[in-house]
Amino acid sequence: MKKSKILKGLTVLVIIAICLISFCGIYVRKQGRMTNVMPEYRLGMNLSGARVAKFKISDKTEEIIYDAEGNVTTDGTNEDGTLKEGYTKESKPVNSEELLNEKNYEIAKRIMQNRIDNMGINEYDLRLNYNNGEIIVALPEDSYTDMAIANLSYLGKFEIKDSKTDEVLMDNSNIKNAAAVYGNTNTGTRVYLSIEFNKEGKQKLEDITRKYISSKDEEGNDTTNKISIKLDDETLLETYFDEPITTGSLELSIGSASNSNEEISDYVKQANQIAGLIKNDVMKIKYELSENNYVSASIDNIDIKVVLCVIIAIQMIGFIYWSIRYKANGIFALVGTCGFMAIIMLAVRYANVTISLESIVAIISILVSNFLMLQYALRKLSKAEENKAEIIKETYKRYTSILLPLLIVAIVFTFINWLPIASIGMLLFWGMVILMLYNYITMSLLFDLKETRK
Repeated sequence: MKKSKILKGLTVLVIIAICLISFCGIYVRKQGRMTNVMPEYRLGMNLSGARVAKFKISDKTEEIIYDAEGNVTTDGTNEDGTLKEGYTKESKPVNSEELLNEKNYEIAKRIMQNRIDNMGINEYDLRLNYNNGEIIVALPEDSYTDMAIANLSYLGKFEIKDSKTDEVLMDNSNIKNAAAVYGNTNTGTRVYLSIEFNKEGKQKLEDITRKYISSKDEEGNDTTNKISIKLDDETLLETYFDEPITTGSLELSIGSASNSNEEISDYVKQANQIAGLIKNDVMKIKYELSENNYVSASIDNIDIKVVLCVIIAIQMIGFIYWSIRYKANGIFALVGTCGFMAIIMLAVRYANVTISLESIVAIISILVSNFLMLQYALRKLSKAEENKAEIIKETYKRYTSILLPLLIVAIVFTFINWLPIASIGMLLFWGMVILMLYNYITMSLLFDLKETRK
């Protein structure tokens, strides 16, 4: 009996600890202040609000300089800004009229959609105005929204050039795939942008790495030729190679080595965003951001709190009934249910489940299933017609047949590519799995026979 009470006490203490971690967080000192190191909840746009960005076709012009032979050049001005002798200059729109058609509008929309998918954003709205080519994008509001919006207006033109002559050595047509990868070093984890080239690109990369390699002349002077890696004519990196690369893959370091999960996550997002730009097609039309506004959630936060309070109030009525009707077992059921919800919320955080307004349906379903399962077990325990192990076995036999179809539905919903349904599926899946495992443990450790009056 004494051993049983100690075990019950330890179980309750563990549940309380889980509740404190889940509902309050884990705080550590970072840069002189206490910071919660647990992942934030991911809220859908109907709860967190959204950023709505409008991209219009750019009406800007660019100056093209020609040399005396009529070739385009980037080195056509003197130190005082005047043109060199025999050179001419012409202003041209960045978007020629022949490019402005529905086909290219569709291509731009598809490329933007691919970029959003590559960034791991699973909830968004993207619309195209076929009359003027404008594209409107709605994204969830978070710390990466500004970076995501900025990347959508890039053409995505990737080039490897000779740093001196500006000759294009490789471009997007040579890329097979690109992604973020990890590498462990003595100073921490380093994130790389790994660019995998196709068959033609693999040979070109090998040729480049054999030519643009560290070298010196007879007098010891550095004669190394360098390449420039550019994105939309902006230089990402200027470098040379220590040895030939024959694997057909080029890895570019993003940031510095770190042991901070937050920094590593930031570097991975940066690498994936660049990867999403260069492994997709180049946009034929240059877009520019014309509007960038925050739109509040579609439902008032007060309404959400009211809904949650109603759910909790209904649960508390059941808990009060349990405490009166089933005494100690009812109180233990209340404590166990608090731990059950705490573990679900931990799973939601660490599994990156997006919580949407529709998820309330899943939350209610989980709570009702938990309540009914515990109610059945408590009622059987109060009659004490069988031993505890048999009662738990009978409870699981009864509710497994009921919950199994719900679990199958949850799995199907999870793979539907529409966030409201997918979020319901994810919450149902984790809720059902945790319910079956957690309740078995708590019922075995906390419940007793003959704890109530008949």
